[in-house]
Amino acid sequence: MGENATGENAQKDRNKKWEMAFTARMRQIVPGLFLGNVESSYKREMPQENHINAIVSLTDARWVWWNTTTREAGVPEHRHKWVQCADSSTQDLLAHMSDICDFIDQMASPALSSLLSLPVEHKQTNDEQRGAASEAILIHCDLGISRSPTIIIAYLMRKFDMQQADVLHFVQSKQKIKPSTNFTRQLQVWEVRYQVWENEDRTIPKPAYKAFLEHRAVLLRKRGLTGNEPLAPQNL
Repeated sequence: MGENATGENAQKDRNKKWEMAFTARMRQIVPGLFLGNVESSYKREMPQENHINAIVSLTDARWVWWNTTTREAGVPEHRHKWVQCADSSTQDLLAHMSDICDFIDQMASPALSSLLSLPVEHKQTNDEQRGAASEAILIHCDLGISRSPTIIIAYLMRKFDMQQADVLHFVQSKQKIKPSTNFTRQLQVWEVRYQVWENEDRTIPKPAYKAFLEHRAVLLRKRGLTGNEPLAPQNL
């Protein structure tokens, strides 16, 4: 394959990602919990149609539309949690997982709170999707493919005391997703009782998390990074 063809394919991939980012998409995974992309978070009609009253945003930069459109869609500031993170090979989501899961529990509708197990898999119609829960939480990143599915999987693992492979299969039956290798490894760490710290002060990591952090430190050193660099829109 020539250089021109390679360049054209790379451009097509970039165009596809932009198209996925800027076409609003939102799908219910379980009653009261939706997965979406960034565009769906501030297209006020879509959150209103799906009764979204809380949002978790996982992006590397704050979107200027959120402050006005989310409130207009019925999501006040205290019900919108933004976690600044990148879809990179060194991003640590485990450091945020407990807090995000706690936030989802705090914001959960009765439909989500009362779930005792994953629903039986079946294809949902649009009417079923909208009517399954009177209120719902949206979890989104830029594309809705890696970061936000990782958090939804982590939450459902903890809620139902399940292994990541089983929850991953369930979420994939609802929406096409592909958590990165980095985030898949973190879900395997999370699988060890859904807590990564030995103590309440969060200063002593559990062995599995410590091993992950040591591996991450090696990757950061190879890139000349420390892990404390300010985030900006980027691809690593």
